[in-house]
Amino acid sequence: MFSYVFMKLLESRPRSYDRRMDTVSGGRVRAIKQAVADQIPPGTRTLEIGCGTGELAALLCARGVTVEGFDRSPSMVEVARERIEAEHLDGRFSVRETGIDGMDGLADKAFGAVVSTLIFSEITEDERHFALTQARRALKPGGLLVIADEVVSRSSWHRLMHAMMRTPLVAATYLVSRATTHPIRDLRGELMAAGFAIDREERSHGDAFAMFVAHRPAEEEVG
Repeated sequence: MFSYVFMKLLESRPRSYDRRMDTVSGGRVRAIKQAVADQIPPGTRTLEIGCGTGELAALLCARGVTVEGFDRSPSMVEVARERIEAEHLDGRFSVRETGIDGMDGLADKAFGAVVSTLIFSEITEDERHFALTQARRALKPGGLLVIADEVVSRSSWHRLMHAMMRTPLVAATYLVSRATTHPIRDLRGELMAAGFAIDREERSHGDAFAMFVAHRPAEEEVG
């Protein structure tokens, strides 16, 4: 089973990151990003949390979506800006170098969608709550939130098998990069606690991966 902890190893070579991730994952990571992109209607102003090299943003732009992304890695942001120039995405994709803590500078109700892939499992529960709260504030009422990430399986058998296969990969990755990822135990609950209404949850990869499609409720839904 492919484990997303390998992302930490591959981030040290940002210019070949997408290609290597696609190879190591057997094409799964790009397929996940395409699935996320497919949820966003053309013409939607979209915020991407942790845009990395801009692969998802480019897929969104191909659908007629405008993307504003941010990432805390200077090398990833540099590659994303190179992509903007190489793929003529100027005016459709912009990127800033900042972390989750910079989200409090986002304007209220500025976006029609917020997306994120394989980022929330890298941060703490408190950071996720902050990011989700800020994402909700930055979304227009009815705006979409689409998150795809590694989660804890609902099946005890799947949890055991996943842990057995994942543990040595986590150890090897930490030895090399001093970083790792942590499957999220209750992403559904965290989304609801931040005020989102969940439209759909899709599980895959032995129930250890999930894509959530949610939205910021309109005022009449809240009332």
